[in-house]
Amino acid sequence: MDSVAQGVYLTMVAQPHADVQKLAEQLEESDTAISRALEQLSRLSLVAPGGGATGWMPIEPEVGLAAMLARQQADLARHQLQVEDSRLEVAQLLATHGRRTQGQVPGVEWLSGEAAVWERVAELADGCREEALSLGPTERLTETVIEAGRPVDESVLRHGARSRSILLESARNDNAAMPYLRWKMDSVGGVRTLPSLPVWMILIDRRHVVIPVSSFRSVMGGLVCTAESIINAFVALFAKLWKEALPLTGARPRTAGNLSLQEQHILRLWAQGLTDASAARQMDVSLRTVRRLSEKLTDRFGAHSRFQLGAMAIAEGSIRPEDMI
Repeated sequence: MDSVAQGVYLTMVAQPHADVQKLAEQLEESDTAISRALEQLSRLSLVAPGGGATGWMPIEPEVGLAAMLARQQADLARHQLQVEDSRLEVAQLLATHGRRTQGQVPGVEWLSGEAAVWERVAELADGCREEALSLGPTERLTETVIEAGRPVDESVLRHGARSRSILLESARNDNAAMPYLRWKMDSVGGVRTLPSLPVWMILIDRRHVVIPVSSFRSVMGGLVCTAESIINAFVALFAKLWKEALPLTGARPRTAGNLSLQEQHILRLWAQGLTDASAARQMDVSLRTVRRLSEKLTDRFGAHSRFQLGAMAIAEGSIRPEDMI
């Protein structure tokens, strides 16, 4: 739903008998734009033919948004399955073909096995002279990852380069990982956290990006890419997430609606169609934690269903309509 359609819908809810001309005047849009918006709202089942001045009557927000959320949840569930299938195909490809030379695919190097990934990361870190950026892992920090990452951090430190890392917020509660992370903050560079992460990547001097491929918390292989366009995309992604992330030592602030970042994030994941199990896996928390958040948020909003909770969260501004994409 674009901004014009959203404005038309909200205005019609408040003034159900406003005609096209009045809607156009209030929203400062043309009659044609209003008509297109009404057609879009009809496709979304947010308006229905009726006796209003426009020929359409708005569906009650709770009913209309719940139906829209249901459709998007179904679409996103299908998309999630496609993503999981693609991840499995990449892992199988790595396992089948092993390590390939860089010349076979310009700008891309294929690595097979966890040892090969960390060996290549260590080689690149030994040549790091400016900055090492890391995002992830997207699951809990394992002892293997910590032990593999420590020599990399020491190499960056030895060369006087900078280092910044974004990890899952669940790392704050990981007693095994915190000593390493405190050392990393004190010795190497900044560490920040987010409730979930889109990808695991290690970026060296903005010239090489390593993307480990993991399954069930074990690294199956990875990619090393030197293509400038891909490097720039990962740099932009890291910069965006760094601004949103919280310093590991900082307090966890609440949003304007008095929601924690974890509560706000779980609302976004639900709005995007993730199940409780998928949300728990993405945030690396227990299913019990997700269900506890569900009960707490349902009581807070006074909702009777997940769909109603999503609609009320959007109406209150706790999440935005674009968070559903």
